[in-house]
Amino acid sequence: MSHLGRAWALLLAVVLVAPVAAQDVERWRGVVDLPGAGELEFFVSFIGSGAEATATMSIPAQAVQDVPVSDVVYSGSSMAFTLATTPAAVFEAERDGETAAGTLTQGAQYPISLEKLAAGAPPGPNRPQTPEGPFPYSSRDVTYTNPAEDNTLAGTLTVPPGTGPYPAAILITGSGSQDRDETIFAHKPFWVIADYLSRRGVAVLRVDDRGIGGSDGVRAGLTTADFAGDVAAGVAFLRAQTDIDGDRIGLIGHSEGGLIAPMVAAEDPDIAFLVLLAGTGVDGTQVLRLQNELLLRAAGASEDDIASQLALQAPLWEAMASGADEEVLDARLSALLDHQLLRVPADQREQARVSAFATAKAQTSSLWFRFFLNADPAEYLEQVHVPVLAVNGSLDLQVDADQNLPAIEAALARGGNDDVTIQRFDGLNHLFQHATTGLVAEYGVIEETLAPEVLAFVADWVMQRTAGN
Repeated sequence: MSHLGRAWALLLAVVLVAPVAAQDVERWRGVVDLPGAGELEFFVSFIGSGAEATATMSIPAQAVQDVPVSDVVYSGSSMAFTLATTPAAVFEAERDGETAAGTLTQGAQYPISLEKLAAGAPPGPNRPQTPEGPFPYSSRDVTYTNPAEDNTLAGTLTVPPGTGPYPAAILITGSGSQDRDETIFAHKPFWVIADYLSRRGVAVLRVDDRGIGGSDGVRAGLTTADFAGDVAAGVAFLRAQTDIDGDRIGLIGHSEGGLIAPMVAAEDPDIAFLVLLAGTGVDGTQVLRLQNELLLRAAGASEDDIASQLALQAPLWEAMASGADEEVLDARLSALLDHQLLRVPADQREQARVSAFATAKAQTSSLWFRFFLNADPAEYLEQVHVPVLAVNGSLDLQVDADQNLPAIEAALARGGNDDVTIQRFDGLNHLFQHATTGLVAEYGVIEETLAPEVLAFVADWVMQRTAGN
């Protein structure tokens, strides 16, 4: 589901991407030591020195890339800069040649240490699985329209060499605004999947979500059902392509995409197969309750604190799901925030509360979120009669494998589906990376984008279900 649950977050007020000049750039890797949450990695690129110096900052674990910083100081003996957050994040350090040490001040103070990167070293995290050419397949940018909404969707279609027609898959992103590669923390998992499958003989369409990249439209006021319509439009587009076999088009959905896929297949019995990557099998209220419990426990919260937070969250979600009036929602939201903000210093609590309430209020007012709380995947899974592969990782703290895989299997069985494969991978998180804790904070610091054994398992299964049809 949504990428929630960071143990720590620098809250960006402004995110502007600025290219770094090729000359006079010195790059540093740093870490912030966060008590109880480990280390947070960041990168800083300084351009020039002295009073003329400028800089940009990246925080892989928070999907922050090349954000300009202000109040830059950069010399042979010291460095400083400020990231525009609420409250501001002020970094100050004293240099000792190729290393530096100092503090981050953001409400409280936290130790930081930095090391200078060698000239030519990549400015950000290593992502060894990101595909690099030359490619043994063709790749073309495409656009098509969802006639129900008259919105244009843009994506990339990779097609194996030869004349075809080939089996094909549409990749369906998780919640939030995602690009066609489902880019997160500099990882591009959908590009990795598309590359792997197209090398095996399967055409793959990956698409920018509405309002992202080349796709137009806005997401405000929309629900998962609207996004299912966008996927259905992608199926229609593929069926019109001469190099695609219209009888062998399947859907591969990750997280919320694993809910969208059966929604589409329930309406279109000619879909050839489904692959549900960390898809849900129970309604959103149950998913969120366990998600919050697991994230809190993994982050080191006490059992008493977990119980207290869940006791305050449950009434809020129930009110949202039932369409309670704003007065009830605001009261329950306030009670939850008051408990959560007890950890914030008293003199900062009111400012933090105003910001947190506005953010949380926007979520509780979201039609998408209310739809998600009530949506029962079983309603759609019971109508799916094509081959289904459902996979999950044992360290997935956002869509728990033990909660959701059995529910998916049971719903498909109730519908009479006799071609169902359920696979649980040990040690993998929500992104199917080999992980230690499963916490969101790990996603950006793990170099692996997607476990090779998952890629191979999914590809083998898809090839078996589409061969010779």
